[in-house]
Amino acid sequence: MGKYEKGTPKEIANRCKSKGLQKLRWFCQMCQKQCRDQNGFKCHLMSEAHQRQLLLFAENPDTYLKEYSVQFEKAFLTVLRNTFGTKRVRANEVL
Repeated sequence: MGKYEKGTPKEIANRCKSKGLQKLRWFCQMCQKQCRDQNGFKCHLMSEAHQRQLLLFAENPDTYLKEYSVQFEKAFLTVLRNTFGTKRVRANEVL
């Protein structure tokens, strides 16, 4: 099997995969799955695996929301600590 021609969807997809981490624009927090584009994300939302995760969430939403809040708080405070140290800064200015 030879290489794919430049500009074909398969070649572009392989190039994106080789870059590693990508923007978190198309990320499903429920499934911990990242998609490369809007179409992939839409397909993921319709998938059976995602629907199962939604059913689990519907059974006990408080547990999931609490876990997500704890994760967010830890990550936010880590960024705050590493970026600004002991300097005072408004919460909405932290990137």
